[in-house]
Amino acid sequence: MYKHYFGLQDSPFSIAPNPQYLYMSTRHREALAHLLYGVKSDGGFILLTGEVGTGKTTVCRCLLAQIPSDVDIAMVLNPKQTALELLATICDEFNINYGTEASIKTLVDKLNLFLLDSHQAGRKAILIIDEAQNLAVDVLEQLRLLTNLETNQRKLLQIILLGQPELLSLLGQQELRQLSQRVTARFHLDALNSREVAEYIQHRITVAGGNQPLFTTASVRRIYRISGGIPRLINLICDRALLGAYVENQPRVNPAIVTKAAQEVLGQSDSRTSKPRIKKSMALLGALLLILGGMVFISEQYTPIPITAPTPPQVPQLSPSADILPPQVTVSDTPSQRLPAFIRQSLDSLSGHSSSEPALLNVLSIWTAELPADTTQAICQSALDLGLSCFQAELELAEIAHMNRPLAVNLGTVDLGDANSPRWVTLKQLDADDALLQVGDAEVRVARSDLAAAGRLDSIVLWRSPPNYQQPLKLGDSGTSVDALLNTLSFIDTGKPTGEVGFLFDLNLERRIKNFQRTSGIDPDGLVGARTWIQLNSIVGNDIPFLNAGVRH
Repeated sequence: MYKHYFGLQDSPFSIAPNPQYLYMSTRHREALAHLLYGVKSDGGFILLTGEVGTGKTTVCRCLLAQIPSDVDIAMVLNPKQTALELLATICDEFNINYGTEASIKTLVDKLNLFLLDSHQAGRKAILIIDEAQNLAVDVLEQLRLLTNLETNQRKLLQIILLGQPELLSLLGQQELRQLSQRVTARFHLDALNSREVAEYIQHRITVAGGNQPLFTTASVRRIYRISGGIPRLINLICDRALLGAYVENQPRVNPAIVTKAAQEVLGQSDSRTSKPRIKKSMALLGALLLILGGMVFISEQYTPIPITAPTPPQVPQLSPSADILPPQVTVSDTPSQRLPAFIRQSLDSLSGHSSSEPALLNVLSIWTAELPADTTQAICQSALDLGLSCFQAELELAEIAHMNRPLAVNLGTVDLGDANSPRWVTLKQLDADDALLQVGDAEVRVARSDLAAAGRLDSIVLWRSPPNYQQPLKLGDSGTSVDALLNTLSFIDTGKPTGEVGFLFDLNLERRIKNFQRTSGIDPDGLVGARTWIQLNSIVGNDIPFLNAGVRH
């Protein structure tokens, strides 16, 4: 219903375990690595546990996409069965024929024969059991017995168990100690942290064809609080929140919409944060009453000495432009009346734009790029036609300096009575001591230390993207973006591109990317997203504006 409204090609927050939407957090990458290691080992049990909705099944499906063709897979999705029923299900998955009245012995014999034939044919057999915490103890013992069939080199059946944390307790029982000792790889998948939740949401929007952020920073923080970082809950909340934003004709999801969406899909409000806030408010109120009481006591005991304050200098009040919030400090819209560049202003006193679009328009002008005069699209959408993409994230100043690009940043919110409004500005330059901001038509200089002390800021960076770039490049990809990547790396290594096309993102390319990421101060995940492209462009790119032209990362 909302796909056309937000310019999406697909529903980004389906709870189906689609590997295409897999966001590989650090923990997910480690989980997949453990599964791959176990699959390549000599057999036995592989264990992947995690809370409900953390992405175990999706990681497993990603594993299946990388398993070679000489491997036979049996998948059991409903393990709440007797030993006889489970053995029959496994035989069905492996296409093993058996009689209608087959016993456990008959099924085991048939399965053993199949495994021996597979081994002689140079094939491997893997059994995957989802929701394994529902397996009965006697069924788990029967599975252990299946792994007794082995050669001198390896076991003939490998079993992957996916389950909730209760599975760990189950395998810790005394009667299952023999099975537990046969686990060759185990991993527990945790929930996402706050930074990963923001990246997860934007990743799924990007994969679905979205080219601009659809959730405000405050709404993402609320999603994290309510969901606890569980991807399935994030999907449920985000899907309903986008529907809510569509119904209310809002361009982005705000915290109020998130709260309402959570109430509708989870049957609860954001109550986990309400009680602490109430307690904190009561404590502040009590402290304020004590202070007021003390002031009354002092006023009754002492007679104040009158002091005449000096008359403050008169500052002319200037009218802000229409798209800028009422300024808390005077910032001129007339270039001839701008504040001198060497006069620093307080970060908290600055006003800003109520949306990111005017600030992004200034960023676009720094790139010396012009939008068509008749365009009605958002800037991030229009910038794609100019070979530029938007990257949004909460960034600390150190990360902003590392990217070294002019960008739009939100300095926070101002209180407008019944609502809060953001303060979007353009960060144009950054040196050792100062930061130059553009607010409307005025340029304002603030101390770099003040900007660093502001913590993580909602930021939007424009960067030069390769042809037909849709999402982070990964192992197995091909196309013009991969060709551009290989030619860029060739230019870095030899001083000239290869000029060739038709490349595949293979293991060798992944290793090269990881090495580049390590030397560039980027998380070496092997995925070529905005951060990696920005650093690549910093090395080879011309006509790229820098925050600090004297520094190229």
